[in-house]
Amino acid sequence: MTGFLRELKRRRVLNTVSLYVVGAWVALQVVEVLSGAGLPPSTMRNLLVMLSFGFPIVVVAGWFFDISKNGISKTAPLKKGETLPQLRFIDHVLLFGLIVVVAVDGYILSFPPPDDARPVSSTGKQQRTIAVLGFDDIEIKQGNDPVGDVFAEELRSSLTRVAGLRVLGPETSNLLRLASENRLVTAGELLVTAMVLGEVLLDGDRIQVSARLVGVPAGNEIWSSSAEAPVGDAVQLQQDLLQQLIGAIAPDIDPDPLHGPRAETGACSTVYDLYLRGKQLSKSRHISQAEQYNRGMELLREVVSIDDQCGIAWEAIATASINMSMPGFARAGAAARRALELNSSLPEAWSVLAEIAEEEERWNDSEEYFLRALYADPTNAHVNLMYSEALLARGRVTDAVRHALEAYRHEPASTVANWRVAMAASYAGNSELIIKHIEAAREIEGKDSPFYLGFLVDAYLLKGQTELALEYYARLKEPDWTWEWMPDCMRLRDDPALAPGVREDLLATLAEYKSGTMSARQGFYLGAEISSCANWLGEPDIYFDLISVVGVEPFPGGVPTEVIFLNLFAPDAVALRQDSRFRELVLETGLLDYWRQWGWSDYCKPDEDSFICD
Repeated sequence: MTGFLRELKRRRVLNTVSLYVVGAWVALQVVEVLSGAGLPPSTMRNLLVMLSFGFPIVVVAGWFFDISKNGISKTAPLKKGETLPQLRFIDHVLLFGLIVVVAVDGYILSFPPPDDARPVSSTGKQQRTIAVLGFDDIEIKQGNDPVGDVFAEELRSSLTRVAGLRVLGPETSNLLRLASENRLVTAGELLVTAMVLGEVLLDGDRIQVSARLVGVPAGNEIWSSSAEAPVGDAVQLQQDLLQQLIGAIAPDIDPDPLHGPRAETGACSTVYDLYLRGKQLSKSRHISQAEQYNRGMELLREVVSIDDQCGIAWEAIATASINMSMPGFARAGAAARRALELNSSLPEAWSVLAEIAEEEERWNDSEEYFLRALYADPTNAHVNLMYSEALLARGRVTDAVRHALEAYRHEPASTVANWRVAMAASYAGNSELIIKHIEAAREIEGKDSPFYLGFLVDAYLLKGQTELALEYYARLKEPDWTWEWMPDCMRLRDDPALAPGVREDLLATLAEYKSGTMSARQGFYLGAEISSCANWLGEPDIYFDLISVVGVEPFPGGVPTEVIFLNLFAPDAVALRQDSRFRELVLETGLLDYWRQWGWSDYCKPDEDSFICD
């Protein structure tokens, strides 16, 4: 036996077989990775079977042939007087290892082959995409108000805090709710594989809830549950539903929400019915719904007067109070801070503080608040959209596009999310992304909006298709958004002879703005048009003259810094960014310090102790 083993060593059979085993192991590792990307489960076993059949062939080939750096040659017989090499310890270890490999291989192949079903990982994203539709109010008792939408929203907000799920936002979920007969088709187009539907009855001091999980596209009922409890136990009821839902949707993931629940069991127990009613009514922000909004705010204020520890009610007050006025900022800011004292993981409260800091030009604070909001819930579409707009005003365009797209991922059927992506794309100079998302918004809304047409003008100007851009500009038909000089301004790059007339028209418009006779809406949108035209004209003085005006509507205190920089970070505003007054603005507003701490603009970079922009 020893002589045979020594002959194996002389013929280098052990070395050849060892190389084969190593190569086989590498091949199996590659197939394992590819199996996670969609290969059938039987692929690994089939490869192992082929490699096992190849093993004895390699042994026989290794006996008769010698593999070296000079190639493959027939193994020479033992010469007269030549002795067989002695076996070393490493040879015994190598032989033992090969025997173990063969034994393990046989053991694995002794099991029956796996079912060649499609692996979960290949469809993981689709199987984990959930839409929580607003719950129907079974009956609205006298003296009560509808609560179904907010009950569903609380459930949705809890699901977004669970890692491993993609949960569609309220706007997209509402579109599915309204889709009725086409709901399953629409859900399939949005890559939804399960929808949560339900009904709520708030009856005195008790709440009844029924919920069901419907599969897409089959429409089959996967799970259902009904529960009734005192309204003070509604938070626990919601958390029980959440646990059951996750067990039905994705039993392999951790059901515990990140950062804990929005409200602990027993929180707001004496006022939860008022909270549900008040929050749903306070979302009625349209001018035609002022009565509902005011009633909702009254109920929310009643909630915190009874239970000052109800953090989610303080958050609801904050989000419903914020507007573009100092009193609104004061009320919203105070409520948001109180909410966060009670629960620091409420994203909407952090977002309110971020928006206020943004308007007050406290950019470092705003950045920190936005990041805290996203830490609490990185999937929150509203927070991502607000942060995206703030990043645009700081010139961080690539980051702005990323956060707009993250919002869109969770709100694909939202017109707001789509046009905000288009907005960020226009600052990035990405014409194809603009067109894609504006066309989506137009399809969702079923009509043209000046917003949409305006972005298409930008897209075709970026593509160099001036005449097509002019066609869309002519279709705007919005007297407060259009100027007679803009078509000639667009043609400047092709026809510089138009410059003198355009310059005269711009100065006349600027004089009208300064006189205060221009409508507030025109004044609001004038900056974007003049910034573009002044840049194409090579006349930055006109834009910087515009933003220096104080005392004129809609900016009686002067044009807000955020609005100023939104125009200065357009991709074609090169002449404006290279003006000395742009440098002065960056220094005066603290933007340079912000860049150094949080990240530089796409259009500016550090230059020793200063910066340069293009």
